[in-house]
Amino acid sequence: MNVTKIIDILTFKNVEEYYNLYNDTQWFNESEMKLFQLNKLRKLINHCYLNVPFYRDFMMKNSIKPDDIQTLEKINLFPVINKEIIKKHYSEFIPYNIKKIKGVKIGQTGGTTGNILFKRTDSNVRSSTWAVFKRFQDWMGLKQRDKKLILMGGHVTGHNAFNCIKKIFLNFLTNSVSYNPYDTSEENFFDIFNSLKKENFKHIRSYSQYLFFLSRRIKKLNCKFQINSISTTAEPLIEDHRKLFKEVFNANTFDQYGFGEIGGVAFECDNHKGLHITEERVVVEVNDSNELIITDLDNYSMPYIRYWNADQAIFDRNKCSCGRKSKLLKKIMGRTCDYIIGLNGQYLHWAYFWHLIFDSEIAKNRNLTKFQVVQEEKDKITIKLISDILSDVEKKKIISNIQSRLGNINITFSFEKEIENTISGKYRPVINKLLT
Repeated sequence: MNVTKIIDILTFKNVEEYYNLYNDTQWFNESEMKLFQLNKLRKLINHCYLNVPFYRDFMMKNSIKPDDIQTLEKINLFPVINKEIIKKHYSEFIPYNIKKIKGVKIGQTGGTTGNILFKRTDSNVRSSTWAVFKRFQDWMGLKQRDKKLILMGGHVTGHNAFNCIKKIFLNFLTNSVSYNPYDTSEENFFDIFNSLKKENFKHIRSYSQYLFFLSRRIKKLNCKFQINSISTTAEPLIEDHRKLFKEVFNANTFDQYGFGEIGGVAFECDNHKGLHITEERVVVEVNDSNELIITDLDNYSMPYIRYWNADQAIFDRNKCSCGRKSKLLKKIMGRTCDYIIGLNGQYLHWAYFWHLIFDSEIAKNRNLTKFQVVQEEKDKITIKLISDILSDVEKKKIISNIQSRLGNINITFSFEKEIENTISGKYRPVINKLLT
């Protein structure tokens, strides 16, 4: 049974087609890949010239025609954009032919990159994104029917029957078992622990810090498991994590890098020499401050040409010994995510607060543009918001939800005009001063 084809039919994507293509392109030499990227870039620029007001106006004012893009280096003719620019000119990033683009969906992103942005994706970009992730699974030696343990994502409130059924069905198709990483209770820990003992898991996919907490607990119980591979996401993966995962699960860990606006950008192969940039999907530049500027070659519903997200990275000038010629990211900097610690010893991942504010629709109803949770004392947290004033009912909803997980912790709200980013330009959604 080809699960990818079944999911393609159910979700109106064509992951299988892109996956087969990218299995060939991963072995392209440098000149072949540049030509592949250039062809995609030229098509994207032509689309923008014809259909996207922001880029059409820019090109006309600067006398740029699509035919002027004869090399990848010509991408420098275009301005560097960021989230604030897109928000300011949001309507100008909506293509004239948006209704003709297949499978357009709207979602929100923010995470570790700052202000809230309502993004658009289409069937084409989602297919391409999932295809490179499926190839990443191959690099890890992960087979289609291998049992997987998933410790990431999920909603905090606003569950509905359809989403629950959809999750159960997708877990069935992908042979996965999921647990809530926002629940650090003893009950949830032992549910996961017993599942590890009972099930023959071949792979774990998790937030790195959550799995680190879990692994330390398992080590204290003098237990070890045999897992083939581990993949981490959303948080920095450090060597202490890799070492502990190897000790507890006897597994090599594979890292990846991406962000909400564009998706997967770079993945680690089994030689563990760095993260291979998915050059089939993106053009990656770096400025004088080692900050990444990325162009998504697939998204026609919301084009990102030379998008700066403030992440810093170090390139490896050497090629990987695996034989692939793609550029390597040696180190990703700027992704700092703390946890909030409860009176009951529980930890809450930063994404929990993100889901809580969005799942409850408070973000939408109160025009939220930015938030930050700060813990200076064990029994006190402050939630900073750039938004309209919350009602007492909304405040109570947030407080009761958090206290149900962290104990009777004191929660105050502070409505701000600005929430400062770090020196590198990155926004930290959670700051725990007890961990610094």
